[in-house]
Amino acid sequence: MDRQAGRWRVRLGEDAEAALTLRSVAFRAGGCDRDRFDDAARHLTIAGPDGVAACARLTVQSDATEGYSAQFYDLGAFAAAFPRALEVGRVALAATVTDPDVPRLLLAAMAQVVIAERIGALYGCSSFPPDGAGMARLRGRKAPAAWRPRPTALETVALPDRPGPVPPLLRGWLALGAGVSDRAVIDRDLDTLHVFTALPVASIPPARAAALTGLLDAA
Repeated sequence: MDRQAGRWRVRLGEDAEAALTLRSVAFRAGGCDRDRFDDAARHLTIAGPDGVAACARLTVQSDATEGYSAQFYDLGAFAAAFPRALEVGRVALAATVTDPDVPRLLLAAMAQVVIAERIGALYGCSSFPPDGAGMARLRGRKAPAAWRPRPTALETVALPDRPGPVPPLLRGWLALGAGVSDRAVIDRDLDTLHVFTALPVASIPPARAAALTGLLDAA
């Protein structure tokens, strides 16, 4: 995928280098963020005149129990419910980005992959500050018990009831019908709290799905 959408260029490919530059700043204070999951993934970037404004790591999974998220959550029931899923990870926006089209274009690019790969659900770990600010918005948004993962990480906490901003992409997923795990995992590596988040494609209103795919179809 290589599309121009207004002043933004949307690219999806196997080369992680452009995404890693932003990830280094967003997650590692300038250190290297490459890991063993990068080689099997496709790397989505939204770039403008000043460089990469946003990125995400996309991996089509025929067995969700083998992906990054499976390090922290028991995904057996989820994998059985959604045998073909798109794992979305390492989502980052540059600190200077204020254009709401950037997270919309991330969603639109993911929608294109969902259609092309016949995906049943999008999922991943949604990160918050270590104090859990913003997680109050997740209360009442628990995923259905039939496939809701149970955290297997050693350190977990109940969802904090703290107000604050929600990451833009997660805000978009929640608006489309996403659900989350009932506990948060303490991630010492990235100094965050995260929750498992999944968006079944069947839960997305058809009009919203058409609007998302249209963002890039018209580009």
